[in-house]
This record gives sequence, structure tokens and C-alpha cells, in this order.
Amino acid sequence: MTRPCIAYLLVAGLVVLSLRASSQTSDANNRYRLAQSYEQSGDFESAIKLYRDLASADPTNYMFFDGLRRSLLHLKRYDEAIGLIKSRLAQSPNDVNLLCMYGSAYYQSGNEKDAITAWERAIAIDPANQNIYRLVANTMMENRLLERAAEMYRRGRVACNDPNLFTMELAQLLAVTMDYAGATQEFLRYLSQAPGQLGYVQSRLAQFTDKQEARTAAIQVVRAAQKSSDDVNLHRLLGWLLLEGKQYDDAFEVYKEIDRFSNAQGNEIFSFAERAYKEGAYAAAAEAFKAAIDIPLAPQRLPFAKFGYALAMKELSVQADSSDVVPQSGSVPESRSRYATAIDYFRRIIAEYPNTDHAARSYYQIGTIQFTKYFDLDGALASFNAVEQFVPPMNTVLYDVFLKTGEVLTARGDTTAAAGRFRRVVAASNATPDQQDEATYRLAELEYFKGNFEEALRLLQTISANTKADYANDAIQLLTFLQENSISSAAPLKEFAQADLLSRQKKYSEATTALQKLIDKNPQALFVDDGLMKIASLQTSLRQYADALATYQRLLDQFKESSIALDKAQFNIAALYDYRLNEKTKALTAYEKLLADYPASLLVDQARKRIRELRGDSL
Repeated sequence: MTRPCIAYLLVAGLVVLSLRASSQTSDANNRYRLAQSYEQSGDFESAIKLYRDLASADPTNYMFFDGLRRSLLHLKRYDEAIGLIKSRLAQSPNDVNLLCMYGSAYYQSGNEKDAITAWERAIAIDPANQNIYRLVANTMMENRLLERAAEMYRRGRVACNDPNLFTMELAQLLAVTMDYAGATQEFLRYLSQAPGQLGYVQSRLAQFTDKQEARTAAIQVVRAAQKSSDDVNLHRLLGWLLLEGKQYDDAFEVYKEIDRFSNAQGNEIFSFAERAYKEGAYAAAAEAFKAAIDIPLAPQRLPFAKFGYALAMKELSVQADSSDVVPQSGSVPESRSRYATAIDYFRRIIAEYPNTDHAARSYYQIGTIQFTKYFDLDGALASFNAVEQFVPPMNTVLYDVFLKTGEVLTARGDTTAAAGRFRRVVAASNATPDQQDEATYRLAELEYFKGNFEEALRLLQTISANTKADYANDAIQLLTFLQENSISSAAPLKEFAQADLLSRQKKYSEATTALQKLIDKNPQALFVDDGLMKIASLQTSLRQYADALATYQRLLDQFKESSIALDKAQFNIAALYDYRLNEKTKALTAYEKLLADYPASLLVDQARKRIRELRGDSL
């Protein structure tokens, strides 16, 4: 046979062998994928049969071995799984992964002693290797041996002579086991290694500091750490924890220290004040704004702090103002005095920073107080007009002014001028969607007052469903009210709308009389329950509390099966006894009746909170 023939035969043989090997590999891959599909579908018996055949044909293949191990453990065939791992360990006695699996299989079978022995064998392979401690601890956590895992991390620190090892792993583990103090200590250890990671540490702590006991433990740990360190990060972390717990007074003291340590010249205090204001802690915010002003802050930030202080003083006045009554002839003297400090401070800002955005916003705030608290329509218009005189035409502050000016003009009865202001907001290309929607709602109200119900409905239906907006609830109520009544009671509804306008103009006695006559003439109209709610509200504004109680009770008795306002009427009865008549026993009974009769009401949580306060229970 010639040499070329021999060479040809050798090549042909190699090709055949290669094709056969390729065919066998392809077949094994197909069978492996089939075994995986059986395992994933829960047919572990079929998966075991295939995995076992594959592992027998190729004992060195780890994927075949691991698939068989998993499936055996799923069926709790622990002895077989242990034997499988043991046979593989015979070939690789120092394989740490195998030893971890070996211990896990023993533990799942109920044999904790041999499990621990297997894991100790893994550690013994290289007692100073941190990765082995990490792998063993992870295996213990997979088996819910959380305390043993924590101890393994601590042991690894000692063995590796590195007290800062495993800080984040141990912190997370201790948090899961509700050792909040221990977890916080580990986070502080991490922070000392990585001072720039304060935000990350806060995000980790936030996973459990919403619980009071966890937050208290964390605060104690941080305070203790401060005694041996002047690290400003500890103060920042403590301040953050106190703010998370709404402990604003304590937090303010911490932020004053932070400002001093970091030589921030009031900036840290100012930042605290802004957060406190946003969270409704107006007393703390006012104190902090004032402290930042007195330092003083840098000139570019000073007007912001002054305006913030004025806003906080205004909100404190709102909280103190328990009177909803503004007589038709003027303002309530005690209410006027409550807002005097805020108004005076706004005027100082206007004088100090004329023709600025701060001045414009101060005029706006003064006008809002004059309108909503004093019902001083001329004064409010003068304040709002002052904004328009120097604010650029495209400034969005103007649109808030137009909205409020339109409300004032509506209260004066000049609905044509009011509509003009609202339309300017709707047409403004740079007005926010909320501003445009509110303007549309106000236009719809004007059409309602005029008796143009179809146009009012059309406008209301164009408003986007932004339920978080201040006006949204009123818009939804008006839309529903008109849909229910505009067809069946169109003529009486016009009278109802006129009474509503009288109420808007704070002509409470006239509005009450008009609504009472309207209900008497139309006792079957769908709007009667709405009318009774409005009459009771007007009577409350007129301080006719006994009449208001009687009207609410009439609503509860007459419409106990049909009105959607029953829970609110019951809550208002409780509030009248509570805040107006100071009859706390009757108030408590009324709140409890709300819980019993209307358990699905949105007012239930508020009622429960007030019940606890009246009883003196701890919140």
C-alpha cells in the first residue's frame, strides 16, 4: 500500500472518531438539558435517572454531579446525596466547596454533628484563608444557622488577624437576627474604614431603623462611639437617626455640633431646618432657621433662611389658630394677632430684598394670609397685585398669584374678572400641569355658580386625575355632585349653586337660610344630604354648635341607607364635641360610634388616634 493511501486512511479514521465524539457530546448535552427541564418542572425522579446516567458516563463532569446532588436533596434522599458527595471527595479531599456541600447534606439529614465536622475539615485546609470562612458562613446561612454563621465570621477575623474583616456580611446577618446594636457596631466599623460611604451606611441602616427598638439601639451605639471619637461622621449618623425617629429637638442639638465641628457657618443648621420644615416640624424648623440667620449664613443663602423662617412662623400660626370662624364684617382679632409675626417678617424680607423672587413670594404669602385668615379682600388683592408689578411675565410664581387673585375676585362677586385670571393660567405654556388643572377647576366652579352645568361638567372632565393635588378632592366631589343632580334637579340646583356662592363669600347666614328653604321645597331631591352637610358646616362657622349637631344627626337618621357622607357626619359630630364644646366624654363616644358603624371609613385611623389621645393611652 502506498504512503498516500495510508495517510488517507489515517485521516479518514480521525474524522470518523471526531464525528463519533462530537455525536456523543451532542447527545450528552441534549440529555443534560432534558434533565434540567425535568428538574425545573419538579419531576425529580426523571431528572435523577438522567443525571445518574450522565454522571456514570462522565464522572469528572461537575454539572452532571451537581444536578444529581440537587435532585436527590429535593427528594430528601440524603443518604444517597451524602454518598455521592463522599465518592467525589475521595478524588478531591481538599475541595472546600465539596466539604461545604457535604456538611450541608448532613445537616439537612438531621445530623448536625457530622455537618459541623465537615465544615471544620474545610476550615482546617487553610485556617488563615478568609474566603474559606466566608464560604462556610454562607453555607451555614443557607441552612438558617445564623448565629453559627456570625460566630464563623468572628472566628475568621481572629484567625486572619484582621478585626475589620466581614463587616458588611456580619452587619447584615446581625440585622436579620435582630441584634440591632451589633449590626450598628459593624456598620460603624465599616464607616471607619470607608468614611466616604456614610450615605451607603445610612441606606443599610434604613432597612431596620423604621422599627423603634432598632432605631433606639442604633442611637445608643452611635452615642457610645462618640465618647471615644470626634469623627464628624458619627454626629452626622446620629443626627440622621434622630431625624428618622422624628426627634427634632435632639437632632437640632446634634446638627449645631456638626456645624461647629465642620466650620460650616450655619449651612448644616440650614439644611436641618429645611428638612424639618418639609416634615412638618415647624417649631424646630423656625428655631433652626433663626439660628442659621444669627450666625450668620453666607449672604447668598441668607434670604432663603429668612424666607424659610417666615414660612415656619406662618405654619406655627396655622397650627395655633383653632378658629375657623371669620365674621362677615371683618377678621377674628386673636387670629389676626397670631399671624402678625409671620406677616411682619415677610414685610422685612420685602424691604430687605426688594424686587426679588423672595419679595414676590413674601407678597404672595401675605396675600394668602389676608385672604384665607382675615378675609381682607382688598388687602389680599393689593398684595397679589404687588407681585405682578415686578415679577417677569413668564415666572411661574405669577400663576399661583393669578389663581389666588381669581379666588379673591370670586369672593368679591366679580366672577368675570376671576375667570380672566384663571384663563391666563390655562393658556400659559410654561404653567405646571397642576396649576393648569387647578385653573380649569376654578373655571368649572364659576360655570357651576352661574348654573351652566354642562360647561362645568365638560371642564371638570378635562382635568387629569392627579389625586395628590390640593384641589383634587373638591374637583371630584363637584363632578360627582353635578353628574347626580344636573339632570333630575336642574332648576333647584341653580339655587343650590347660588347658596354655595354665598358661602364662598362668607355670607354664612344668608347661605344657611337659602339652603334650608331649598331643602324644605325639595325634600326628595338627591342633593338634600349634601345640603345638610353644608348647612351643618355653615352653622359651625357661625358657632351655632347645637344646631350643627342637630343637622348632622338629621343627616344620619334620614339618609342612613343612602348617603355617602354618613361617616364624615359622624366624625364631625365627634370633632364638635371634642374641639368646640370641650365635652370629651361625648367626643369619645362619638369617635367610637364611627369605628363601630363605619369600619371601612377613611377617617377610622384618625378617629382611633384621637381615641387613644382622649384615653391617655401611649401612642
